[in-house]
Amino acid sequence: MVIYDLEVTKPGQISTFASIAATTLKIGGTVYKVKSDRSKEDKFYIYGNFQWLKTPSFTLVDKMSIGFPSGSGLYLPTSGGKVKQHQHRYSQDQQRNGRWIDYAIKYSPSNWEPSAGMAGSYDIRASTSKTKHKGYIGQYVYFPTSKNGKINIKISYGQKRISGTPSVSVYPAGLSITPNNTTDTRSYALTLSY
Repeated sequence: MVIYDLEVTKPGQISTFASIAATTLKIGGTVYKVKSDRSKEDKFYIYGNFQWLKTPSFTLVDKMSIGFPSGSGLYLPTSGGKVKQHQHRYSQDQQRNGRWIDYAIKYSPSNWEPSAGMAGSYDIRASTSKTKHKGYIGQYVYFPTSKNGKINIKISYGQKRISGTPSVSVYPAGLSITPNNTTDTRSYALTLSY
C-alpha cells in the first residue's frame, strides 16, 4: 500500500512523499556567511534543527541531512580523511519541565558526499508521552570568493517506520534522505546568495 499524505505547507517548507506533519515535527534552518580562515574563499555556516511536537512513533535511529547541488562549488572541509567543522546533537526533556538532557555532541557526520552535503544520526531514546525530543546539525562549508550566484539548500529529517535507519542518497540537487514507503520525512528549504 502506498499512501500519499498531501498537506499545505508554509513558505520555506516543502512537502515530500510520506511527509511528517508540521503539527508533529517542527524543523527549521539557516545559512549565513562567517569570517573565512582561508584566503580567496568565502565560508558559510549551514544549520538545521528539529523538535518533536508529539511523541515520536518509533524510537529508532533517525537522520537529518543538509544537501546542496553538487555543481555549486560549495565544499566540505576535511582533514585526516574525515569531514571537519561539523556538529550534531540530540537532546531530551523527559518531564517537559525545561530540563534538557544533552547527549554527546558528534563531530563527524554519519554520511557525507563530496560537494553535495552531509547527514547526522540521532538515536531517539525510549520515552513517555511527556518527553520532548530535539536536535540540531551544523556544518561549515567553503566556496571560491571569485564566484557568485544563488543555490538552494535542502534540510531533511527522516524517521524509519520499521527496523533500521533512514538511508541517504545523492541526487543532482544534493544529498538527502531517501524517500520510500517505510521512511517518513520532513524537509525545509533555504536559499544561499553568494
